[in-house]
Amino acid sequence: MSNPGFSDRAQEPLGDIPTEPEAFLRWAAKLDRHQPYKYELSSGRVSRMMIQVSRAHWLVTANILGELLRDLDQTRFQAGPAEFGVRTGVGVRYPDIIVDRASSSLEALACEAPILIVEVLSPSTAGLDFTVKLQ
Repeated sequence: MSNPGFSDRAQEPLGDIPTEPEAFLRWAAKLDRHQPYKYELSSGRVSRMMIQVSRAHWLVTANILGELLRDLDQTRFQAGPAEFGVRTGVGVRYPDIIVDRASSSLEALACEAPILIVEVLSPSTAGLDFTVKLQ
């Protein structure tokens, strides 16, 4: 089965992946968390990326998040890892760390106006992070 929204033609798509942001977020929320991929939506195209990271990447991300959680006024701001999405003008991304204004809405699957986005660069993803993802 072909999926026109899936950007990696060499990979076998997982059926029909929605390319409208709200439907995509609902679809992504139902994925098995133990699978080795993360999906992002940009300009109607779904990208599949490996989620395994090096120990160095993991430690940098954990250290930044730890410092943010220690220093943030958690009555005003919430910080968390890549499992929570960011709605962009053209889709949905999952940066390594997000800081958003505090919200009591616990059902949200993504935020729209985070105050900080952290993307830990890896040699294998730096080109993508400084071009496509930056836009």
